[in-house]
Amino acid sequence: MGEVENTEYLLCLADDLMKDKRYEDAIVLYKKLVDTHSDKDSFLLSLAWAYHDSGKIDDAIGCFERLLNAELEKKVFTGFAFDELVRIYKVKGKYGRLVDVCEKVVAAQPEDIGFLNDLGDAYLRANRAGEAVKVFMKMTEMDPDASVAYCGLGNARIAGEDFDGAEEAYQKAVELDPAETGSFYHRLANAYLHAGHYERAEKAYRKCLEFRDDEAMYHCGLGDVLVKLGKIDDARDAYEKAVQRNRAYGSAYHNRLGNTLARENYHLQAIDAFQKSIAEDSHNPFCYIHIAESYAALGLADLAEKAYVKAKSLK
Repeated sequence: MGEVENTEYLLCLADDLMKDKRYEDAIVLYKKLVDTHSDKDSFLLSLAWAYHDSGKIDDAIGCFERLLNAELEKKVFTGFAFDELVRIYKVKGKYGRLVDVCEKVVAAQPEDIGFLNDLGDAYLRANRAGEAVKVFMKMTEMDPDASVAYCGLGNARIAGEDFDGAEEAYQKAVELDPAETGSFYHRLANAYLHAGHYERAEKAYRKCLEFRDDEAMYHCGLGDVLVKLGKIDDARDAYEKAVQRNRAYGSAYHNRLGNTLARENYHLQAIDAFQKSIAEDSHNPFCYIHIAESYAALGLADLAEKAYVKAKSLK
């Protein structure tokens, strides 16, 4: 068998092993192909996925990093390896390494506004708000009409507790794209919510609803913030408005309210929300699981067990 035929045979065999989820055996063959064909990035990519699917994430990262470095050296940039590294680092919470890889790509592609956005987001995740502000400022200078850059700048300023600057940045986004006003204030509200500034988040959500009162999810978001503020009756009202605007998702909205209340230890009120969710969709096992957890948190063991049994019967 010639070298070409042998290579094709090994590749087909390795691919078949992957389909059968025999990852360890596939890894052995892909490694052999990589060792004998170091110029074939496709073999290294296959090895990366074999490592990834077998749960050997660090080995997969090593392969993706080799692919990225090769792309940067060749100046032929597809971004595939970069995208995978970004995804993995975010999932694993490896924000230092996320920053490193984003900085490396931006150094090679300094005029690509998309990579700058990735870098700004990486700095935010790594709690480096000052550097994030600089990146998003650069983006607004490169493309003054990019509303997304101003949203990123606003988020970075919130992280740095420059709230006036954040409002100013989001207002600029609104001016650039007024049709998306509701969406922009929704982003602003979410940014405040995740940063723990709940009163500011409530204000932003209410402003958002001035423009898009018809959007059910915005009412849900307001409800979540109101729960954080301990305004339970107002939160219920917000969620009921969400149901009114999209009754087909009534069970889902009540279940979400229940989970939000439970996370803040309002289990009695959560039970009421879960009961409404069950009344609207009695065949969803997760509703019973969630209400069981709140029953258990209140020491109502018999009711919790009954709900768990019902959930198990629906699975």
